[in-house]
Amino acid sequence: MDAKSFVIGVFTGLILSLVLYWITTVLSIFRPWLQVMLSGGKASMFQILAMRLRSSNVKLVTEAYIMLVQRGQKVSLSEVESQYLARQNVILESSDLVELVEQNHRSTASR
Repeated sequence: MDAKSFVIGVFTGLILSLVLYWITTVLSIFRPWLQVMLSGGKASMFQILAMRLRSSNVKLVTEAYIMLVQRGQKVSLSEVESQYLARQNVILESSDLVELVEQNHRSTASR
């Protein structure tokens, strides 16, 4: 094997790695966005991406948001995520987050 084919092989490997990384990133954003949209919620792909960048548990937050939407609660994805970020050490599953958001929503509505 000569040096030229080695360099081409390394370059091709790097390009394929970057493409694979890009595809997995897009799919990790697309799936939760699609779930929210199909459940009747409102979210943008940029919101999902921002949640990933803030190291939020995207699956947990979107599941809780979908549960709240299905219950008829008028909350935004941002509200659900802010409750998660405020108490992420207490929240073990999405139902815990739903309870916290509903408690907060009731307390702000009674004011």
